[in-house]
Amino acid sequence: MNFGKENESQEFKESIGQLDKGIKSLTAMLNKHGEGTVYFGVKDNGDVCGLKSGKDTLMDIRNRIRDKVEPRIYPEIELRNNADKEYIVLFAKGSDIPYSFDGRYYIRIVAADEQADNEILRKMLASSDADIIRQKMSPNQQLKFSSFFALLSSNGVHPNLSDDFLGNYGLLNNDGQFNINAYLLADNNDIRINVVTFDGTDKAAMSKRTEYGGKCLLVSLNEILSYFDSINITKVDVSQAIRKEIKLFDFPSFREAWVNACLHNSWKDFLPPAIYIFDDRMEIVSYGGIPYTLSLDGFFNGTSVPVNKSLLTIFIAAGLAEQSGHGVPTIVSKYGKNAFSFDNGMLTVTIPFAFERDEVVARKRSELNRRGLNENQRKVYEALKGNGRLSLREVSEKIGISVGGVKKISHTLQEMGLLERVGSKRDGYWMVKDYE
Repeated sequence: MNFGKENESQEFKESIGQLDKGIKSLTAMLNKHGEGTVYFGVKDNGDVCGLKSGKDTLMDIRNRIRDKVEPRIYPEIELRNNADKEYIVLFAKGSDIPYSFDGRYYIRIVAADEQADNEILRKMLASSDADIIRQKMSPNQQLKFSSFFALLSSNGVHPNLSDDFLGNYGLLNNDGQFNINAYLLADNNDIRINVVTFDGTDKAAMSKRTEYGGKCLLVSLNEILSYFDSINITKVDVSQAIRKEIKLFDFPSFREAWVNACLHNSWKDFLPPAIYIFDDRMEIVSYGGIPYTLSLDGFFNGTSVPVNKSLLTIFIAAGLAEQSGHGVPTIVSKYGKNAFSFDNGMLTVTIPFAFERDEVVARKRSELNRRGLNENQRKVYEALKGNGRLSLREVSEKIGISVGGVKKISHTLQEMGLLERVGSKRDGYWMVKDYE
């Protein structure tokens, strides 16, 4: 058997001793044409010369590729036989160029592997299809989309199961198979999105976990938006001359943070975003960080560099997003740049609460009932309950505790929900609440 000549799509190596050179050629072919084949046990002229393989040979090739090639590829590695001569076929496809071998980048020119210079690297990056979740195959190919199609129909889109429609909306990869987009939008999947509530300001004590998922991502996304809309209660502030209504948090900022977390999450590893609720804040966490081509200034200014381009098209069609890039500036204008933190490939948006939720106040009162007040706390409590117009200095003189001590205790009583300052520092008063 003869395989012809080496070219920009195939390379011949006589033995496994040339494994690294063969893998290097594979990355060069991927960078040039998005696919390539390397034959081991084949002479330069294309004739099969055969090789000796052991029980671990194919696994050794796989492991070497895993260690040397970035980003990761998943090649087909097959041992074949021709006229009692064994040879190995190594084939790979990929669109996430540029691929490197041992930290260096190569490009296939005719039948040679040339190291790519900066100009070629820039061209490869510009032509790369980095929309990984569009190319990665869904783990389930028996998918149904009734919920997704219903959402599209409600926004004036008329969906169908034709390859043209599915391809246009990014649900198929280049081989015509359902991809990760399709899996995320299917009626059933294994994606679990959690909203977790903790007692206190850290993760020491979890009080509730609600799971949204196993269904179309857009349905889960909307269910979570509806839940947070329902808990965004309003508190009336009458301490000033003008009555003022205060929301627990700015819902438009939360909406932008949550939609962006779902849209720009690194779904390729099936790690879903999550929301953590504490006494004083909530945190919206997604994975993948910001695109490496986007600077922090560009990020905060709203420069739009979608991580999942095809998923953005879907979100726009469903009426959940637009390509204006106003989401981050909306959050920054309300909560500042410090609302965002980047750590270990995660992006966290922290939204503080304007006041304590009713369940937090109730929990603290319940805890207080169990343990009661200490002696000094009770003295301050009783003094202000007797006369809420007293200043903290007057309380200090009345009960014989330093002004600093009274201030600390009054702050603790406020945290417990037993004490509230009404009105200004000069003309206001202390509202004392019962705890027994």
